[in-house]
Amino acid sequence: MQRSMSRAYFLASTRKAALMRLRPNRLATAFAGVAMLALLAGCASTPSESAESPAASDGTFAKDDNTIVFAVLPDHEGADSDAQPIADWIAEITGKTVDFFPATDYTAVVQGLAAGQIDVAQISAFTYYQSQAAGAEIEPIGAQITEDGAAAGYYSVAIANPAWDGSTFADFADEPVCFVNPTSTSGRAIPASQLKAAGVTVAPENVLAPEGGAHDLNALKVAEGQECMVGFAQDIDADPLIKSGQLKEIERFLVPAAPIVMQTGLPQSVKDALLAEIAGSTQATLTGHGIDLNEFLSDGWFGFDAVDDKYYDSIRTVCAEVADEVEACQA
Repeated sequence: MQRSMSRAYFLASTRKAALMRLRPNRLATAFAGVAMLALLAGCASTPSESAESPAASDGTFAKDDNTIVFAVLPDHEGADSDAQPIADWIAEITGKTVDFFPATDYTAVVQGLAAGQIDVAQISAFTYYQSQAAGAEIEPIGAQITEDGAAAGYYSVAIANPAWDGSTFADFADEPVCFVNPTSTSGRAIPASQLKAAGVTVAPENVLAPEGGAHDLNALKVAEGQECMVGFAQDIDADPLIKSGQLKEIERFLVPAAPIVMQTGLPQSVKDALLAEIAGSTQATLTGHGIDLNEFLSDGWFGFDAVDDKYYDSIRTVCAEVADEVEACQA
């Protein structure tokens, strides 16, 4: 989740906002040949005996009528475990067993959504954009809020090693820059847009953005200063290292909140149940189902604001601006 559960580019937020339709021909071609993943492994959540299961006659599921396949982005170590209470909540809402989709990287989630292998997912704004570009017919249930009273949204933080001799965002030019993986909203798309707006050019050989890279590992990489002295990470992973003095903050930029999405082809009764409980929810909504908040959710998640597809137009705008630099945005 972004931090994908796993925590708006133009919205107001507060200190720990964490967390995230152009059709790229390259992506569309790749996704068209994606084989169906055979196993839907991992942790599973089962509904309580009192939960009522909505009728499944008016739609389809990824696996079967008794199961919701749920995915979160592997944007930090232990993402599935951190999202377990959300999975338990979905089980209570729908009366179905919830299986975690075995996501090895962001691309696997995009492919899984496009192929109909995932029913519900907590993803980033850029992954939402990419999934639709790949042909996924999905819609947002809500967008993540991280603190009471905060608007939906979080921050992409430009970070530097304390020993770095630069001091401004403009000094990133000609430096090796550690980005998060190429499909990250706050770790790649927004940074590319902001660098371009500031007139900062990063040479291709200085763009360090490994597939499957995670925000927490990227922040640590900059703190170690071996591969790069500057980079980006989402606020929830950057802020603790900034506070401890292991990193210094250069800039921060607002990002659209990470959505929780569902397939439009799910049974309408299931979609209605998810929207009724999740959109506009808070921590109290979840605990009202008897589900305990773990440390991750207590610290970085307050609820889900109700949003629609237009909320993510800013990501489409950003992607249009940086299509020449971010391959995943290319049409």
